Amino acid sequence: MDKIDEIQAKIRNQEEELWDLEDNYKAAKKEIEETYWKLEDNKRHLTRLYEEFEEATYHFSRQDYVDKEECRKFINLLDAYASETDREYRRQCAKIEEKDEKLTNQYRKDRRQLEDELEKSYQLRRKLDEEEGGNK
Repeated sequence: MDKIDEIQAKIRNQEEELWDLEDNYKAAKKEIEETYWKLEDNKRHLTRLYEEFEEATYHFSRQDYVDKEECRKFINLLDAYASETDREYRRQCAKIEEKDEKLTNQYRKDRRQLEDELEKSYQLRRKLDEEEGGNK
């Protein structure tokens, strides 16, 4: 195997690494997106549940035989849970965004490095092609 064949094989390997990097990045981005949507669905479900409980408690509190103070305490408890759910949702969103940002930064760094290596290999191949063309 001569030098041109060796560099051509190296180029193929580097191109495959670049494609693999892209595929892995897309898969990781998709996973992050799915995590975000699951979080969003959970928050929406919990919010709807809190609202349903609050509405049912309000209607229940309209009955004459019901302790209004206990209903008010329960509604306050639901509000506290809703607030805590919202805080946790925002905290989890921030973690997801941080993970996404780290992934993107690492991907860009790795891609830039692979592209630089590939460019050097292309230059070496051109140089070898020129040298071989000049020797003929």
